[in-house]
Formats: sequence, C-alpha cells, structure tokens
Amino acid sequence: MSAASLLAAWLTFASPPAEAPPPAPAAEQAPRDVYALDDAAFVAQARRDLEALRQGTEGLRRLKEEAFRSRALYQRGKDVPYTPDEKQLLVSTWAAFFDCFVSTEVVRQRYWDFLKVPALTQPRKHAWGFLLTHAALASELAQGMAFADLTGGQDQVKVLLDEPGPEYGLPARAFSRFKEKVVHVGTSTQLFTGDGYRATLHPVLAKSGVLTEPGVPALFQAMRRDSQAARARLLKRGPVLFAKAAADLTQDTTARAVFPVQKTVAEWMGDTRVHRSGRPLISREQVLALLPRMAPGDVMVARQNWFLSNIGLPGFWPHAELYVGTARELSLAFDADPGVKAWVATLPGRPETFTAHLAKAFPAKWAEYTGKDAHGDPLRIIESISEGVSFTGVEHGMHVDYLGVLRPRLSPVDKARAILRAFTFQGRPYDFNFDFFSDQSLVCTELVWKSYAPSKDMKGLDIPLVSVAGRRTLPANEIVRVFDAEYGQPGRQFDFVAFLDGREGPGDAVEANAESFRYTYRRMKWDIAQE
Repeated sequence: MSAASLLAAWLTFASPPAEAPPPAPAAEQAPRDVYALDDAAFVAQARRDLEALRQGTEGLRRLKEEAFRSRALYQRGKDVPYTPDEKQLLVSTWAAFFDCFVSTEVVRQRYWDFLKVPALTQPRKHAWGFLLTHAALASELAQGMAFADLTGGQDQVKVLLDEPGPEYGLPARAFSRFKEKVVHVGTSTQLFTGDGYRATLHPVLAKSGVLTEPGVPALFQAMRRDSQAARARLLKRGPVLFAKAAADLTQDTTARAVFPVQKTVAEWMGDTRVHRSGRPLISREQVLALLPRMAPGDVMVARQNWFLSNIGLPGFWPHAELYVGTARELSLAFDADPGVKAWVATLPGRPETFTAHLAKAFPAKWAEYTGKDAHGDPLRIIESISEGVSFTGVEHGMHVDYLGVLRPRLSPVDKARAILRAFTFQGRPYDFNFDFFSDQSLVCTELVWKSYAPSKDMKGLDIPLVSVAGRRTLPANEIVRVFDAEYGQPGRQFDFVAFLDGREGPGDAVEANAESFRYTYRRMKWDIAQE
C-alpha cells in the first residue's frame, strides 16, 4: 500500500464514529490544539505525554497479567456465584485496568490529528504525533483484546463489570463500551495501516531526531511488541471476538462509541495540563483565606481536573497531603503542650521542644522546610509527588481545583508523632508500584497512612487498606469514604475543616459544607467515560 493510501486509510478510521453524539457546547470543547504550540512547547508537552503513556501502558500490561493469573475466576460459569471477596478482586482489577486504558486513550486522542501536520515541513510534530498515537493504540489493542478474550462469553462476569461503581469511578456499561472499542473493525484497521505507515515514515522519524529522545527507543520497542501481539490475536481470535461483539451489539440498542470526543478530556498524568494552564478553579485568595483555619497535622485531599495522578488507583480524589504549617505554627501547636513536652523529653539528647528536636535530628530537612518555594511562600505541606516526598507550599499543594481538609481527632502528641514520621520519609522517592509494604518509596496516600499508623505508643488513624487488582493499597478516595461512614458518630476519626468545590462551568470554586464533601468520593473520575 502506498504512503498516500495509508494516510487516507488512517484518516478514515481515525475520524470519530458516525454514531457519536453531537459535539459538546463550545465551553466543553477540547482546549487548544497541541499542534498549534510552537516547536519547543510542543516537544515539552510530548515528553510529558510520553511519561503519561509509559505509565498507562505499563499499567495495562501488569493488570492484564494479574487478570490472567485469576483466569479461572473470569471463566467461571453462572451456576457458581462469586463470593464478596471474589467480586471485589474482579471489580477492582477491572477498575484499575479501565483507568489505565482511559489514560492511554487520552494520549491517543490528543495526538491523532498528526496526519494533518505535514511530515516534510513539520517532521518533529508529525513524528511525535505518530509515535504517541500508534503506541497508545497498539497497547490498547494488545492488552485490551486479551482482557476482552479472557471474559468472552461469560455472562456473570460481564454483568458484574458493567455495573456502575462510583467509588471506583466506573460508569454504567463501561465494560461493554470498552469491548466495543477493542473489538471494532475500524479500530483494528488503524493498527494495520499504522504498522504499514511506520515503515514508510522511518526515514522521517530518524531525521527528526525523535528516535533518540529519552524514553522513545523503549516506546518504539513496546509499540512493536504490542502490535505483534495484537495482530496475532486478531488473526487467531478475531472472527470469534468480532462474532461475540456483534452478538452483544444486537442485544444492546444503546451501543455507541466507547470514548467519543464529545466532551473535554478531564484529566492528565502528573504535571501535564491541557486546559486552564496556571488557573486552578480555586483562587489563590481562597487558599490564603483558608490558612487561618488550618492546623498542623490536618489531612488534605486534593484534585486537579486537568491532571491525572495515581493511574490505576481509581476514584475522584487522586491525592492526599499532610499539612504541617510554618515552623512558627508548628512551634505554637506543639512546643508548649504538656503531653508533647513529656514525650520529647524521652527522645535522644532530651531536646527542650518538639521543633528543636526536628531541627537537630534533621538539620538538612529543617533548613529546607524553613525556606520558601518558588512563589516566595513558606513551605507548609509534606506530600509525595513524582519528584518524591517533598516539602511544598500552598501554591503547589492547595491552589488546585478541589480541596478537602480534615482534622484527625487525636491528641497533640499523636499529631506530633505523625509529623515526626513524615519528616523521616521526606526525600524518599515516589512509589510508582503502590507497594505499601516497603518504606523505600512512598505514594501520596501512603505518606499520610504511615505517618498516622497506630502503634503501641500512638492511637493514630485506623484507615483500612483496600485491594486494588489484588494489591493492598489506599486510594485517597478511601479517606473520604471513612469520613462519610463515620460522620456524626461519637467515635469518628476526623472533624470537617473545609471543602472548596470547583465548578468547571463558571470556572471558579465555592466553599461547600461537610454534607457536600462526604459524598464526593462517589463522583465520577473520567468525564470522557460518562454516558
């Protein structure tokens, strides 16, 4: 097939399906075209999206392997019902897989117009666009078809995975719509045309310099591996899969494209923004007005609509942080407290105060903590971000789209112990494997969980871990779920402090009450996946 034919084929099958709903209103349209960026900004964006794609596709592979280890569970007949634990494993694995699938699809959709950027005049943009788009598609099909094949023909598991799961960010019929995508003739044809175009485009890829970019060689290898796996499955299982998909479609008259671009994509990975750049829904003034109500030891949950954190940990709230306050606030909160003073007196060197102990035990960390951020603000927060467990200021930790603040109902000495633990974790790398049983690296919720973990000398917070795809972990959503479950009870573990609720329509945030906050963990995560 000629290059021109390949281009035509790709454009045909990359267009939104005919049955997709009409475009959303102008306010919901996708933000600026990535290809309209200047070359430097485009490459910087593409590099960030490469990392997003890497984490999404690695998550898909890992979760597919996890599912296949439980193959018998997926293929159980309807005469043997699932136990609650088995249902939890199936749903949490699917939710995590769905999360990774959507994050990968986000990258694919963002760059799929690369063919409108001439390879001869804009080779770098064309090359980056092709690589990101085709690598995403190859991974979606390789892992997606395997997952769909694993569950094929099993009504019990199909019904279970199609049920809405707000706590996991799962809309109704998410599984059926996922199957429609990965077992769709048009989507699969893109794989074959893209593979052919890759060979034609290789001189452009080499000349553009993209192939020598960090991470791109690994992406290219993964693309080839995924493409081969997807093609083999299409050739071997394609007729069966297509027949099953067709049967599903004839029984479901509401079928439509799984992820039509009728709404703005709601989230991105890490530091990748695609909308309202530098303009979170919560204003800086609202953040500063909230500070007098904050206290060292408070637990915060935060969300940026246009970020995607913790791929594979589904739920509306993706991030948790520990508020420490300034050094002065820390001193006022703990140094004069009798319980804290009695505890500090038992520590090595018998320091006079809690803050004196922190300064002596962690001189380099204390020097960093008592400094200021790039915005000139004092550092007040300890959080685990992609750079590792870090001290941050309000601009990073609180100037977001949604922010909830909870106060543990604990003694000052328990809060001081928790902050001391957090200081010991500061500087450790971010845990991209979400392994709660290793202290060598920490994910955001793990920092909060371990800082407040109960011990023989500390009441702490009892926040149960949950299983996500067979791994014990703690989505930030669980903190809010615990708050909701215990709300109003005498033995509750948290008091409500504040909730700043973002509003995409007006482009602002309003302060909401505890009743509104307690149900936020049931909000949907992915606007793109909604009916």
